[in-house]
Amino acid sequence: MAGNRKGIVVAVIIILIIIVIVALVCGLVFSSRKSYESPSVWNNLRLPTSLKPLKYDVHIRADIENFTFNGSVQILFKCDEKTNIVLLHSIALDINVNDILLKEDGSPDTTLSFRKTPWFHEENQYLVIELKEALKPGKVYTLYAEFSAPLGLEVAGFYRTSYETETGTRWIGSTMFAVAAARQVFPCFDEPAFKANFTITLDHAPEYQAISNMALNMSSSLADGWARSKFKESVPMSTYLVAWAVTDFAKKEKTTKNGVLFRVWARPDAIDTVDYALAKGGDIIDYYGEYYDTAFPLEKMDFIAVPGFTFIAMENWGMNVFEPAKFLYEEGVSSAMDKQLACVWIGHELAHQWFGNLVTLEWWSDVWLNEGFASYVEYLGMNITEPDWNMPDMFLYRDLHPVLVTDSLTTSRPISIPVSTLDEIYAQFDIISYNKGASLLRMLSHFLGEDTFRKGLKNYLLEFAYQNANKDDLWAELSAAAEEDDKGHINVKTIMDTWTLQMGYPVVTLTREYGRGDGNLHFKTEQQRFLLNPLSDTSSVYGDVGYVWYIPLTYTTGNTLEFLSPQQEWMKPGEALTISANSVDDSVWLLANVEGRGYYRVNYDIDNWQLLAQQLIDNHEVIKTSSRTSLLGDSFNIARAGLLSHGIALNLTKYMVAERDYVPWATFKEVTGYVGNMLSRTAAYGDFQKYMLQLVNPTYNFVGWDDPGTHLKRQLQSVVISLACSHGNEDCVSEATRQYTEWMNNPGSNSIKPDLKLSVYCTAIAEGGSEEWSFAFDQYKMTNSDTEKVALITGMACSKNTSIINTYLSYILDPTIIQVADGEKVIAGISRNDIGSEILWDFFWANWGYFHKTYNEAVFDFPKIVTSLTSGLNTPDELDQFQSLLEANPDQGIAERPFQLAVEATRSNIQWMKNNYDEIAMWLKNQL
Repeated sequence: MAGNRKGIVVAVIIILIIIVIVALVCGLVFSSRKSYESPSVWNNLRLPTSLKPLKYDVHIRADIENFTFNGSVQILFKCDEKTNIVLLHSIALDINVNDILLKEDGSPDTTLSFRKTPWFHEENQYLVIELKEALKPGKVYTLYAEFSAPLGLEVAGFYRTSYETETGTRWIGSTMFAVAAARQVFPCFDEPAFKANFTITLDHAPEYQAISNMALNMSSSLADGWARSKFKESVPMSTYLVAWAVTDFAKKEKTTKNGVLFRVWARPDAIDTVDYALAKGGDIIDYYGEYYDTAFPLEKMDFIAVPGFTFIAMENWGMNVFEPAKFLYEEGVSSAMDKQLACVWIGHELAHQWFGNLVTLEWWSDVWLNEGFASYVEYLGMNITEPDWNMPDMFLYRDLHPVLVTDSLTTSRPISIPVSTLDEIYAQFDIISYNKGASLLRMLSHFLGEDTFRKGLKNYLLEFAYQNANKDDLWAELSAAAEEDDKGHINVKTIMDTWTLQMGYPVVTLTREYGRGDGNLHFKTEQQRFLLNPLSDTSSVYGDVGYVWYIPLTYTTGNTLEFLSPQQEWMKPGEALTISANSVDDSVWLLANVEGRGYYRVNYDIDNWQLLAQQLIDNHEVIKTSSRTSLLGDSFNIARAGLLSHGIALNLTKYMVAERDYVPWATFKEVTGYVGNMLSRTAAYGDFQKYMLQLVNPTYNFVGWDDPGTHLKRQLQSVVISLACSHGNEDCVSEATRQYTEWMNNPGSNSIKPDLKLSVYCTAIAEGGSEEWSFAFDQYKMTNSDTEKVALITGMACSKNTSIINTYLSYILDPTIIQVADGEKVIAGISRNDIGSEILWDFFWANWGYFHKTYNEAVFDFPKIVTSLTSGLNTPDELDQFQSLLEANPDQGIAERPFQLAVEATRSNIQWMKNNYDEIAMWLKNQL
């Protein structure tokens, strides 16, 4: 008995040992398998890092006339981690998955076997290839695939667009791969961190020519009569920067001083309008090479004006694409503002060739690094090529002031946030990334000093050339440059994290101590988060660091007038400062945030505001243009937030009767435009218009209607005549209608000055009827000038005839009448029309499906449409209706954030009316 029990025990032990061994073996097998094969890998929105592309050979046959393309791609990639799954992005492509080949490089006869037929994961837009055997780390592989697809009309991937000639419609093909549309054209690793070299080959009809990122390597004729254009292998770049176009365009070219072949392409009938871009683009390429201390890395640069392009411009490396109306300049037809905007976008896209293309963001969470930097550096390029335009002051009006309004809403966002979905990525291309990014970098340049800032940028570009980087990499290089330049220990990351990781910005309140009798200035400073509506809900899904900031506080006084080198003190988070200055008595004004260099607003005690207002009246030129602009912007918005009386802000405007500089007038139009918009449906609006004319009329008489000469004076004339006509100056209205009637009587001769066309067209059409409107529409259909089309589109929106407005709105639903790219301009114009705005509201929501489908990837136009649609809402009933419509239409795509901002702006408008209407109405009566 005892012996049998012992045998049983031994047997059991042996069996247990066998089970354990088997379990361990199985565990090791499955553990090993799990390390390189995860069935859920295609459920991730981001590509795994196991494979790294090295080279692409992309061959496209572009059948422009039949609206199709087909081609092949060969991808050379390296395996960094053991895996038996290859994921490539692919969407909307017809791929014969049975013909996909995968080989180990150097082993041409060894084709790897697939576990199953390659398949598509549509939700995450993957082509999934599962292998029987794992790819080996360190080995290089080649994948080959063929594909075809329609050449569609949507401005994404490889698409078709057209222009009209005397002989009919001409079709062309162009690409738009940002942010994730290369996958619509060939299977690829379509994320910015997966850089590779590209060789592009394009087959096309012989009457077309092709351009791409790189210079042409060879061209040949094919046996079937087609032409082949093969381009040189590219430098390492991300898929979103790959580009080509197949067109029948004409070109002009030159070689820059630094040896870059620079070409500008446009449709043949517009080729004479490229001269300005050719001249300024070449100069800016050379200047940026000097500014970055890094030569332009390619041998050529192409600009191309593509009709119907809805993104304004795109910075593809070596081949920038532009919307024609934002780019082509025609002397005698285009306005001074058209010229300036052309230079803006030329400077912006060229800045990207280094900051964005040479060094690229790691992921779309840092879109602002690309766009903010280009939005800042564009001013440097413009200031070099157009030194008389006063671009540093222009920055405040164009970039800083608009984003300070948006970023003071609780529905704003931090400039750097995690993103994953395409809608979240597209939403990054907004005023926060562009304008706030530029404003923060401008502030950073000022407190580091321009030389130190440039040194840090140079080192950053050298360190990460042809690679990817993030904001912390930039901060590290700038901190090192500051240390090297003996600027003290400036931890750029610590400072800038308070500006990039939380939304919003501070208002700094300066309170002076009067009556001390020692002949010196004493004041205290405090910071708090600035909100346009302090009663709004501040709960947020985003993080914050207590809504406190490291603030570079600059200041000067009426005694010192230190505008170029003002005093600077650091305000640390949560700490107030007490500052004293010698020999400044109580009668002398104090001014902070000199030239608007910092990303914050400044409020003062009442006495100091009055001192500043009096200085402006006595001699406004003592305070520099940029600071006068800041005073107008700050005072009205601080009053809008309830932290200052509107009477104080309005008192600052009294000096405008003597102002003759463009930028303060442009800012004045903006800040009073908000007040006018809020009052437009109230009894106080008549008094508001009378007060506006009191201020505008002296400068209107000064500028007149004759050609004023310089660029800035032309812009001053434009903004002042716009204000005079829109507020009912009888001479202005009479002259505008006279000039328009003269043109109607002689359609072949339009003598209206380009800078005044918007005002003349709008005024005459508003004062007229169907005859005036129909004449403008006929001219719109006939003209080939892109800038003239914009002026006519905007002018036609001013009609006061409801039937005409309804007809005009219906036209934007038909792209054969109004191009999609122009629809936003129609809506913006009608939104400013008191009669048209209500019609627009009903029309938009009745056609929500069309707008959502047509504009959902128009990352610039859709937010503009939403802003235009909602800017005048200021009653509780309107808010209720707005929110009900949003609830009824929950799938808002990239418009979701703009709608959230609009809801918060509407709440702010309602609070503004409640708090300020009575005070402003009384103030206006007293002035009149």
